[in-house]
Amino acid sequence: MNRSQRAAVAGLILFAIGFVVWLLGGSAPRPDIAGDGLPTATTAPTTTAVAATGFTGVVVQPDDGRGPILAEIAAAEHSVDLLVYLLSDDEVIDALIAAVDRGVEVRVMLEEHPFGGNGSNPDTFDRLEAAGARVRWGNPAFRFSHVKMFVVDDAVAIIMNQNLSRSAFTDNREFAAVTTRQDMVAEAAAIFDADWDRTAEPDPGPLVVSPIDSRSTLLGLIDGAARSLDLYAEVIRDEEVLVAIERAEARGVAVRLLVSPEYGDDDRGTDERTRLAAAGVEIRFTRGLYVHAKAILIDGSVAWIGSQNFTATSLDDNREVGIVLDDPANVGRIRGIFELDFARGRDAA
Repeated sequence: MNRSQRAAVAGLILFAIGFVVWLLGGSAPRPDIAGDGLPTATTAPTTTAVAATGFTGVVVQPDDGRGPILAEIAAAEHSVDLLVYLLSDDEVIDALIAAVDRGVEVRVMLEEHPFGGNGSNPDTFDRLEAAGARVRWGNPAFRFSHVKMFVVDDAVAIIMNQNLSRSAFTDNREFAAVTTRQDMVAEAAAIFDADWDRTAEPDPGPLVVSPIDSRSTLLGLIDGAARSLDLYAEVIRDEEVLVAIERAEARGVAVRLLVSPEYGDDDRGTDERTRLAAAGVEIRFTRGLYVHAKAILIDGSVAWIGSQNFTATSLDDNREVGIVLDDPANVGRIRGIFELDFARGRDAA
């Protein structure tokens, strides 16, 4: 079978699984519960090289591991474009080099000055360039190129929370969406090309993009919640976002927030948690997982995932990309993971 046929079969299988998940209430597939009450990996990835018919699948870390990402790189026939804040995982780097070796054009953009230092990005830059990939630093028009996004063969886009690092695959709660929806892929490709060529911002499309429309879109989602609002956050520091969450509680929306115990090590983090708890938000710390995820569930029926943190820099100054999902299967899986993490979490008060 060629790529299109393989992808179509994979997409149909995943759609069928997702439909069953929806019928069962959207609580699976999800991590099993180990003897110590911590999530363990599912037996198989949720998604692989997906269909070219507008299919979208959700990837959950650390449950799904590297398989979905590596499968998409391995399936590439013509091109792989990657724009990512941090890239250090050897298996991903090796997969990109293998793509170059089989004649695929690989272009990679990395953040030149990530917060806290360059880390391994300079070494990764040199390694990929020496292997024949085309590599550039992220567009200096933005404070940070904090986006995590693949475009494969101009047919598949992967919109991620996660960096491509070991911890992202093994220690963190992360989400990604793999989509072949033509309008989403086209916008992701246009964003990559604009940043690669240092040209004008492309026209807005269905994706959620900083600095263009992240603020308005995310505030609109929070303000649109009628019954429930569930959030994963690495950090919440933007005043408008904090006020929008308080406003949701005030109108009777049940708001729940999952954060890492590390969020609150500083006085500011404690102040933000105290403020939201005083407004009625139920806040829990995850157990055994670092929350790097950035996600919102609205009324259990719409989900947003993306690279955006809930900070002014992320919403207004960075290059960031996210995606809104409303299909029952994918939203159901995110909801199931949230319920599991929340049930296993501990009170953050």
